[in-house]
This record gives sequence, C-alpha cells and structure tokens, in this order.
Amino acid sequence: MARSVALQRRLKELATLNQILEVLNKRADFNQALQAALEELVELLGLSTGWVFVSQVEPGDARQGQLALSSSTGLPPALLAEDRRCLREKSCDCHWLFRHGELDRGVNIVTCSRLESAQGDKGGLEVHASVPLLTKDGPVGILNLAAPGREPFDAETLEFLTAVGRTLGLAFRRARLQEQQVREREALAALEERARLAREMHDSVAQLLFAAELSLNVARQSQEQREVALERSAELVSSALSELRGLVELLRPADLSQGLAPALSRLADRVNGVVRVHLDAQPLELPESVAETLYRIAQEGIHNALRHAHPKNLWIRLDLHRGQARLRLEDDGRGLPEAVRRGMGLLSLEQRTASLEGSLRLSNRSRGGVLLEARIPLLKGKEAG
Repeated sequence: MARSVALQRRLKELATLNQILEVLNKRADFNQALQAALEELVELLGLSTGWVFVSQVEPGDARQGQLALSSSTGLPPALLAEDRRCLREKSCDCHWLFRHGELDRGVNIVTCSRLESAQGDKGGLEVHASVPLLTKDGPVGILNLAAPGREPFDAETLEFLTAVGRTLGLAFRRARLQEQQVREREALAALEERARLAREMHDSVAQLLFAAELSLNVARQSQEQREVALERSAELVSSALSELRGLVELLRPADLSQGLAPALSRLADRVNGVVRVHLDAQPLELPESVAETLYRIAQEGIHNALRHAHPKNLWIRLDLHRGQARLRLEDDGRGLPEAVRRGMGLLSLEQRTASLEGSLRLSNRSRGGVLLEARIPLLKGKEAG
C-alpha cells in the first residue's frame, strides 16, 4: 500500500513537472514564461501564493548581484501594497541564505522577516518554502511558495520543489543563451550591413559623382557642349544626392521608444513626397529585437522600392496574425532586379529574421509590383497556432 501511494505521488510530480515544462516552452520571453509557470505551479500544488526573485547578473556571479522581484501570483493585500513594496525593497532570510551559498535546495522559512514586517491582511501566510533556481554555473534566483497556516512543507515536497527550481534555472540559462546568440547575430548582421552599404556607396554614389566630374570637364573644354554638359552634371549630382539620402536613411538609428507603429509612421512621412504611402500599423507590444528587425526590414523594403521599382504607391501593414508579428510591404512599381533580390541587404535581414524563428519572403504581386512579408512568432507551441 505504501509503495502504491509513493508511486502515485511520484507520477503526479512527474506530470506536474511535465506541465511546467510545457508552459515554459510556449513562450520565448523568459519573464512571461516564468510568470505563467509560477501560476501553473501554485494551482497544481493547491497553494495560494508564490513569488520569484531573479538575479540581475550572469550565472556564477549571482550571489554578488542584486536580486529583483520578477514574478508573483496570489499575493495577499499586505504584500501587494504600494506595488509590492514589501517584496521589492527589503532583504530577507532567503536572500541571506542565497548570498552565502547556503540555499542549495528547497527549505522551509518558518519565520519570514517580510511577512513579519508586512502591515495589513497577510492572507493567513506565516511559513513559506524558498527554493533556489539552479544552473550548472550557479544559482540565478529564488522561488518562494506559500499557503495559509503554519504547516511547513514536508521533505518529499521540498525535494520535488528543488527539481522544479532546477527546471526553472535551466529555462533561465536557455533564455540567456538565446539572447546572447541574438546579440551576436545582430552584431554580425550590422557589420555585414555596413559593408554592403559601403559597396553600394561606391557602386552608385561614387560612380555618379565620377560621371558628373567627366561632364564638368567636357563643359570646361567645349563651348558648344557646355550647356548640355552642365545640365547633365546637375542631373548626375541630383541622382547622387538621392542615392546618398537613401543610404543615410538606412543608417538612421530606429527610434522605437514609443513603439514600432509610430516609428513606421515617421518613416512613411519622410518618403511620402516621393511615393504615396498607405500605412496601416497596429500598436503592438513587441520585444525590442523583434521591433528593431521589422523596422530594418521596412527601411530596406522602402529603399529598394524607391531606388529600383519607382512605384506610385507603397502599402505598409503591421498586424498580429496567429501569434506572429506580421509586416507587409507592397508596391505597384516595375519590380526588383534579380541582383537586389539575391543581394546582401535582403539576405542579412532574412538571416536576422530566422534568428528570431521568423521568415522573410519576397514575391511578385499578381497586379504588378512586389510584396515583401516578414513574420516573427511572439508565442511558441500551441499558443502560436
């Protein structure tokens, strides 16, 4: 009988761990995943309250860094007061254990200094479990769980919560590695972009200015051809300036402080005198890396259209479609040369989009012109479907 009960408990714990893993894998953003996992864990274990502190430094140095409140659920009024000030601004016993390397498994905090000092309705909370978020490089945070009353967590539950803490620690490490990979890819893409723009400047602007210089030489040497040569020089210089403005526009840093939609609106305003822009951009809340990538795609698409396709109209649409941020640029121009379609500009943006698990597609419109469409998932797993 005892063995049967123990087996059932173990199966339940494994099922709970599996559900936590599923929740973590649904979201690319670690903070969102952590909040969802905490809510799921509290519900599955029949508890009332949970909160998590995460270190603000890299694993391995975590004990020296600042612990910040990252997620919480089911907090009583005393802990919710003043935007959870009691949890955000004070240190406590579990922090001390964490910093001194003594929190290496789940433990009961029978006398919690935060709960003791909190004023108002504490929801009957007196005892909580503190569980380290562990990675192979060291601790990265603390998971706290509680239910009303003074009954401490038994040894088997604390052992299981330690396994949960390791799972959350692994998710944290995975998120940090992904962020690092994205930064490295973005840095490489930026270097490739600068090299491409340098080549474009040489191939287009420098050649136009060289041609203008030749025309000026003709104007100096031939009285009969002076008028035509000067007019030709003026046209070439004007084209060079136009090319240079386009390249400068691509180098202009994106101001995404108010979101991607306002940034696209400003971008559209800057070219509205050259082409008629039809903008339909939803105000989406996007991760910085996603917003930055989509903005760069819009810049590249507009630059290519104005330089090569010469359209009368340009349609830009930003929306959320099946859990994906979707950007569509369409024009009614004469299309893009094959060299541009296969060029480094679009290729580097395609790689950058792929690093965010997204896609970038360029195709011909049935009624003329081209369609450039980017899709980047904001959610993973079932939620993206």
